[in-house]
Amino acid sequence: MNKWIIAGMVMALAAAAQAHESGQASHAPMAGHEAVPAGPTPIATGNGGAYYGAPMPKSDPLLISQAAQKPEAHTAAPQAFKGRITEVCQNKGCWLVLEDNGAFARVFMSGHSFSVPKESRSTAIVYGTLSVKQLDPKEIEHLASEGSKPQPQELQIDATSVWIAGG
Repeated sequence: MNKWIIAGMVMALAAAAQAHESGQASHAPMAGHEAVPAGPTPIATGNGGAYYGAPMPKSDPLLISQAAQKPEAHTAAPQAFKGRITEVCQNKGCWLVLEDNGAFARVFMSGHSFSVPKESRSTAIVYGTLSVKQLDPKEIEHLASEGSKPQPQELQIDATSVWIAGG
């Protein structure tokens, strides 16, 4: 009789384990234990680098130093901008600073919909909308906490696509 009880318990445990493995008995992860992506994944590679975000429209990039001379002339529509990456958000890779000849713009990945590698420090082309932004003290403090040296007023680009030389 004990043999049948033990056999029944083993079968019940096996059935429960099988249900869990196949996802029939799913559960939410504990707070703070959610799955975190391994890192930014390029959508494509080419031209000696990697593309992040949405596919980049074909466009001749404007050096960020040229855009900085008359920013209001470049704020009406999205376009491509080029420079060298000098900073990247060290928390999530959700923004970078694009620099050329002493001029810079902070590039945000549109709506936090993608990120770039935190160690990026090469030439980049970004496609997005340029604006001139006055930062309030809270924004300055937040950006500084992510490893940046923000200025009270800066050029910003809301980017939908980023190409980084070398990946």
